[in-house]
Amino acid sequence: MSKRPRFKVGDTIFYPSAGVGVIQSIEEIYTGGEFRPCLVIRIPETRMTVKVPQDNAEKNGIRPLLNGRKLKELFKVLSASSRKRVTGGNWAERCKEIERRINSGSCLELGEVVRDLMRWKQQSGLSFEESMLLETASGYLAREVAAVQGINTDAAIGRIRDCIGVEN
Repeated sequence: MSKRPRFKVGDTIFYPSAGVGVIQSIEEIYTGGEFRPCLVIRIPETRMTVKVPQDNAEKNGIRPLLNGRKLKELFKVLSASSRKRVTGGNWAERCKEIERRINSGSCLELGEVVRDLMRWKQQSGLSFEESMLLETASGYLAREVAAVQGINTDAAIGRIRDCIGVEN
């Protein structure tokens, strides 16, 4: 059984639907007839502040940033073979599945999405929706890699592209 991450003020975390953020405070909010502790998360990239009940943090996919072992796993995923691109069927369903994977909270799923979309883009191009999903996913991944490795976002994008084996 994995231990539940406990977050404290000042922690840098990953929030799946927004990217890298910092816990600014923990406030008590009144909801559902009771007071509950709530994480106040500041997302620097968008200057957005999000409040998430502390007991829902894990369910929402909020997690600590990658550690060294997970970062190595991520780079293995990025350099692995891509999934075959499904071109038939309903494009809206495909995009929903990609979006679900981006928002799953899993750094490895996010890495797979970025790897596959970057390679598909280079091979045959992407639809507008796929391009937007690639922009979102690669931004999230690059900001997390940059925060973990202490580099800027452009350098992180370069490392991700090098791992995947695509050109700028």
